[in-house]
Order: sequence, then C-alpha cells, then structure tokens
Amino acid sequence: MIYTVKRIEEDLDFGCEERPKGMPVMAIVTLMDSSGEEIRIKAEDAMLYECNINEGDKVCLDANNKLEKSYEEGQNEKTYDFISGNRVSL
Repeated sequence: MIYTVKRIEEDLDFGCEERPKGMPVMAIVTLMDSSGEEIRIKAEDAMLYECNINEGDKVCLDANNKLEKSYEEGQNEKTYDFISGNRVSL
C-alpha cells in the first residue's frame, strides 16, 4: 500500500527522564493512505535523512515493517528494515 508522509515529528516521549545515552534520535512518522486513514510509526531520524524521506513523499510499509520511498522509474531505491535496523538496496 502506498502512503503519503503527512508529518514527521521528533519523538520526545521518554517518560520523566531524558533520552538515554547512545539511543538514536527517533521520529514519529504519520502516514496517510488513499482513503485518508492515518497510522503512526517510529523511525530513526538519521534513516529518514539518509533515505531522503520527507513530508509529502510517497512511501510503502510492507508486512515485514520495511519503509521504502516510492521512486519514479530509473531511480535507486533504499529500504529500511525496522526489525534489524539495516538499510537494504533493492
């Protein structure tokens, strides 16, 4: 399914403590499908920058929790596996 990235916000929910040392900066990504329904996922902020995922972009989230940017033909695609934390070139 294709989603539109509606909003990217820094994840600031650490309870009453600060972000633990060594923990990557995370973002809350709000995705909207073609019917207008929204889902929210957590993603590493650095991965969003590296994969050039921005608000308004088209992305896919598959059954294996891989967020991938939808590209036009002829461009390279990168997939991010949320389970392993690895980037995978397609």
